[in-house]
Amino acid sequence: MKTERHIPTGYSLVYIHEGTQLLVYQKEFGGKLHAMAFKGKAGKPTWWHMFRNQGEIQKKIEETVSGLEAWEAKKLERRAKQHAPHTLKVGEILRSSWGWEQTNVQYYQVVGVTRNSVALCEVAQNTIETGFMSGECTPVPNSFIGKVFNRKVSMASGSPSVKITNSEWAYPEQPLMEVNGQQMFKPRYFSYYA
Repeated sequence: MKTERHIPTGYSLVYIHEGTQLLVYQKEFGGKLHAMAFKGKAGKPTWWHMFRNQGEIQKKIEETVSGLEAWEAKKLERRAKQHAPHTLKVGEILRSSWGWEQTNVQYYQVVGVTRNSVALCEVAQNTIETGFMSGECTPVPNSFIGKVFNRKVSMASGSPSVKITNSEWAYPEQPLMEVNGQQMFKPRYFSYYA
């Protein structure tokens, strides 16, 4: 439920900053200046303070505007990175490692690409038991399991990542080398419960 904005009696609007949608209300009471600021449609004030003079209020407004502008610039930069065209190509392998009290590893192969998304299909893996209910695995490219599915690619971190489910993200798995035309991957740890 949205909080309604409450402006106490006696406060009047003294400042509007269009770029950040900052509104400042002010009132004089008991020889002191009281001011409160709201950003956009917020119901709760961004700040609400008592000041000694108008200069202090102006300084607080400038600090707030500067902070909000910096925040907006970061948000736009992050959004631009996130929606930048990805670098994934058909044939690349992605790896996810996830789980609670166990380490699940799954591999996916890119089977199609668009500007902001990929078509993926899970691939089989070679596994070797190296310990009690644990081991190492590597992907088997072109050994598909299940159906092809589409996912958006995020470039927010500067490199591609794909959200498979709410608890699973996949990242590019670079081959260590190629032997006789076959890609060799670094073995990854996994564990499981019976």
